[in-house]
Amino acid sequence: MIKKNAHRNFFPRIWTPLILLMLTGAGLTACGTVPQGTGSVSSKGTSSAGSVVTNSGPQAVRQETTYPLTVTDEAGRTVILPKAPHHIASVTEGTDEILAGLVPKQDIAMVTSYATNPDYSNIVSFAKGIPAIVNANSEQIIALHPDLVLLASYTQPAVIAQIMQTRVPVYEFNDFNSITNIEQNIQIVGRLVDQPIKAENMVKTMNQQLQEIQQAVQGKSHPSVLDYSSFGFAAGKNTTVNEMITDAGGTNAATSLQGWQKITAEQVVKMNPTVIIDATDDQGFIRKLLQDPQFQNVAAVKNRQVYAIDSADLASVSQSITRGVWDIAHVLHARAKLPSKPTTLGQ
Repeated sequence: MIKKNAHRNFFPRIWTPLILLMLTGAGLTACGTVPQGTGSVSSKGTSSAGSVVTNSGPQAVRQETTYPLTVTDEAGRTVILPKAPHHIASVTEGTDEILAGLVPKQDIAMVTSYATNPDYSNIVSFAKGIPAIVNANSEQIIALHPDLVLLASYTQPAVIAQIMQTRVPVYEFNDFNSITNIEQNIQIVGRLVDQPIKAENMVKTMNQQLQEIQQAVQGKSHPSVLDYSSFGFAAGKNTTVNEMITDAGGTNAATSLQGWQKITAEQVVKMNPTVIIDATDDQGFIRKLLQDPQFQNVAAVKNRQVYAIDSADLASVSQSITRGVWDIAHVLHARAKLPSKPTTLGQ
C-alpha cells in the first residue's frame, strides 16, 4: 500500500514509474495507477448479549473492533485476525505513516527504509529505532514473527505466498490514487488494528484541513499546473497529484493523460502550463529546466513560475497528503490567507 507516484504513492510521484520497477523486485511498493480493489472488512464475533455481530466496510464505525475479525482484502483474499495485532509489519510507506498515527510505536514490528528518510517520510523521528526493511523478502518479515502484515499490490506474489504459508494474516492494498482511497485505507487500517474511532477522527481532520485550504483559495484564478520531473514523467488523471492540484486551487495541465505518463518536451510546450512543480528530492532539475532552450517559451519557465514541493508531502498517500495540498496552494496562491500548514496527524 500504502507514499501517490514512482515510489511510494502506498505509494508516490513523478519518480514513481522508475522506482516502482526497482521496488517490485524488492517487495516494497509505492504508487501508481492500479485497478480498483474490493477490500471490505467484516467482524464476526459475539456481543455482550451473545449475538453475532457483522459489520461490512470501513464506514461501519465501532468503538472497538470485535475479534476474531474476518477481512476480505483488496486482492480478494480472506484474512482472519484472531485478536488485535500488536506486532505489525508495514511493507509500504503509506502504511508506515498511517500506523504511526493510529498505534503506539511498540506495536509496529517493521517499517520500510523510507520511513526514516526525510525525502520521503513525515514520520522520521517516530520511525527511529523501529526495524526497517530495505530489500523486502519473506524471510526478513517472517523472522520478526508479526501478527499482521500490511503490503501493496506490487509486492512479489512469491513473497506474499511464502508469508501466508506461515498463517500470518496478510492484508494487501490496491487502491491509492485519490484522497478518497487514502481515507478508506486509513479506515481499513484503523479497523484492523482496533482503532476505528481514531481512524475516523483522522479522516475527519483531513477533510477539515482540505476544506479550510479550499475556502482560502475560493474565487482565485485557477492556474494551469504541470507536475513534471527529470525522468520526464507527468501526473495525469487518476493520480493523487491531480487531485492535490485541484484542491489547491489549480488546474492540472496534464488531464489528457491517464495516470503517470512519460511525456516529450514537445508535449510540455504544447500544454504550456503557467506553473510547473517538481519534488524537492529531484535535485537540480528546476535549474536545468529554467535554462533549457526548448522550454523558454513555456509560460511557467518564461515567468519563472517553477517550484519545488516537499517530496515527502507531494508523494504522500497517507494522512500527510493534506500537507502536499497546502504546499501547492502556497505556491499557487501566495497571497491567500491559508490556514497553518497541517501537521502530520497522529504525531
